[in-house]
Amino acid sequence: MPGYRSYRNWSRKTSPKKRSGFKAKMKKLWFLAKLLAVIAVLGTVGLLYYFHGIDKLISEKFDRPKKWDLPSRVYSDAEYFYPGASIKDRQIIAKLDRLGYRDTGNRIIGPGDYASGADFLEIYLHDFDYPDEKLTGFPVRMEIANDTITSMINMTNKSELMLVKLEPEEIASIFDDKMEDRTIITLADVPKSLAEAIIAIEDERFLEHSGVDPIGILRAALVNLKSMSLAQGGSTLTQQLVKNFFLYPKKSIIRKLNEAIIAYRIEKAHSKAEILEAYLNQIYLGQRGASSVSGVAEASKLYFAKNVDQLTIGESALLAGMIKNPSRFNPVRNPQVAKERRNFVLSRMHENGLISKSQHDLALAEEIITPKTRVRFQSAPFFVDFVKRQLADFYPPQVLKTEGMRIFTTLDMLAQIAAEDAVREGINELEKTYANLLPKDHPYPLEACLIAMQPSTGYVRALVGGRDYGASQFDRCTQAMRQPGSTFKPFVYLAAFDPTRGNGVYTASTLIDDSSFEVESGGDKWSPKNYDKKEHGRVTLRRALENSYNIATARLAIDVGLDEIVKTAADAGITSSMLAVPSMALGSFEVTPIEMAGAYTVFPNGGIRSFPLAIITVVTKEGEILERKSLRMKRAFGSAPAYITTNIMKGVMDRGTGAGARSMGYKAIAAGKTGTTSNYRDAWFVGFTPKILALSWVGYDDNTTTNMSGGRAALPIWTRFMQKAEPEGSGDFAGPEDVVLLKVDPTTGGLVSGRCPDGIYEAFIEGSEPEKTCEEIDIYRSQSGSYQEF
Repeated sequence: MPGYRSYRNWSRKTSPKKRSGFKAKMKKLWFLAKLLAVIAVLGTVGLLYYFHGIDKLISEKFDRPKKWDLPSRVYSDAEYFYPGASIKDRQIIAKLDRLGYRDTGNRIIGPGDYASGADFLEIYLHDFDYPDEKLTGFPVRMEIANDTITSMINMTNKSELMLVKLEPEEIASIFDDKMEDRTIITLADVPKSLAEAIIAIEDERFLEHSGVDPIGILRAALVNLKSMSLAQGGSTLTQQLVKNFFLYPKKSIIRKLNEAIIAYRIEKAHSKAEILEAYLNQIYLGQRGASSVSGVAEASKLYFAKNVDQLTIGESALLAGMIKNPSRFNPVRNPQVAKERRNFVLSRMHENGLISKSQHDLALAEEIITPKTRVRFQSAPFFVDFVKRQLADFYPPQVLKTEGMRIFTTLDMLAQIAAEDAVREGINELEKTYANLLPKDHPYPLEACLIAMQPSTGYVRALVGGRDYGASQFDRCTQAMRQPGSTFKPFVYLAAFDPTRGNGVYTASTLIDDSSFEVESGGDKWSPKNYDKKEHGRVTLRRALENSYNIATARLAIDVGLDEIVKTAADAGITSSMLAVPSMALGSFEVTPIEMAGAYTVFPNGGIRSFPLAIITVVTKEGEILERKSLRMKRAFGSAPAYITTNIMKGVMDRGTGAGARSMGYKAIAAGKTGTTSNYRDAWFVGFTPKILALSWVGYDDNTTTNMSGGRAALPIWTRFMQKAEPEGSGDFAGPEDVVLLKVDPTTGGLVSGRCPDGIYEAFIEGSEPEKTCEEIDIYRSQSGSYQEF
């Protein structure tokens, strides 16, 4: 039947099994459609979120005014030159090398150069921003005779100069973890030749693309395919900036994708000028020690000793050529390879019409002159740590690491280098010469420290806190508490000579008994002993101090008054705790070396105490002065008693325990005092001229005996330092008007006469001069057996 057949056909087409299969397919399709819709929505949301994250990253890092954390820089003091100054003594050529000047032979070419001959020195001074002035560099010529400056002129206007200031040395940078060293510049600071050279060699379509350059990528691919090597890269200048500023250098597809997207987004929001300026500040251009040299401004100073705006076309081309491989094209290490790369960049610039044929040829002919490589990448590490500890009281570490502050200090680099050499060489010599005295197989090394100050200001000119900063950063000059021993004795004599202190009138020729005695102290009996194990009877105070007699000094301290000795020491600047006991007069308490050095300034200063000063000025990167330290000086004693004590300490150098300096060849007028503690645990020497005061200490950190006195261990280190820092001295100490000089017999302290004509000139406060001759004193002694009333 037709109807039946038709039904059967229909039923075959729409069987329940087929109908359920169709529904299942429809459900799958609907599910897939919904899944795709969800994926599309999620992808869109994710993409929007990703772009939002990219834009946020750009906004937070790139759009802010402060794009980079800048290290704070620590500077030494400036150097001054004038007619009469010694070029040799101040080692000016070595200083110019440390400052990064270029030696250009017999004539200077441009900024940052120096040239020298037997009778002249020419320097084209660097620009430098001082706290109070902005110095624009200019060429100076110094006429030289016998290593001494005879005249100076400004070579630009031929005007005569009486004073020239050479900029301070950068002795340290306080970095964050990235250790990036850079100087921020604006595009206006960059010479046109440098910007064009970088664009020509790194991204010649920089002004045309939108962050990613498909044409550049295709061209690089063809070049690489032809050469069968990675001869060219397709990254734009913007992509390079993104890689170094936002991402990481390791290559990967994800990084390259992020790089391209971020580059595109930056190009949308920023001008080409902004991008190029950021690139010029960001680009990596080599290493200086442990820190990276980032940006063209810092690289210009490192490789060419000049500001970036002073670069020639040839120097611009060389710097641009270094970007591809800063290590390989380093002009200091690989001058020939760097020259070939420079010439290639110059050719590209000429081909692109950026420079003329004559400019191209002149730049090709330029000699590549670089400064000498600095050996010391961080100078004066103990001093820098001392400065950091002082700064930490006012500035958090993060501020010091990121805000680009400039800290101007009191350090004299010539003195610092001399101090470091003296400590290193002195310790090595002691260990070699006196190995039989030092303890065997001691677990700790013999240590030393040296601190030098300018007495008239308190400026800390050098500081070495130990033999090896790499092995131990503990600063024994400022952190160690040690017994001063006999270096304290001059304060006993200062109190005695001061008529406003203590009991009685004492002079340098006053006699005192250096015979053993016993006194009760703290419930026990105490009796001082001399280091030579001898007693010397009646001696003058001069002889007692020159030879560091313990018995005589202890007796004098008791006579003057122990409380008065404590007060005298405190007035001089010793802040450590002191008990008014007899052994205190021999330095049985503890002080830091810097504390003792500061107290000693009362002697060369004629009774005026100066406070140790390491930081002069702290300046922001914008030039705002945050802090300016003032000199702290205080009249603590009369000039006459300070001068008399100093005069005796001159005798310490010439005849007494400090005479070892003379045998080592140090002839300058100086005063000083040795110090040795009980059991030879600490060896000291403090010595000074009118211009500089230095203290050296030798010992073990664990107080083990060295078996060496101050004269044997510390004095040679002091002498080594002074022979470099103050070889000729700075004249004699000025005597005050109320002090008179008379020739006296050094044995009796009486005026010289026919029976004792060989005497020394002694200083006396007016009214305290001896009235009897040595002959009259001898007669009295023979009759009474006593010198007491004289």
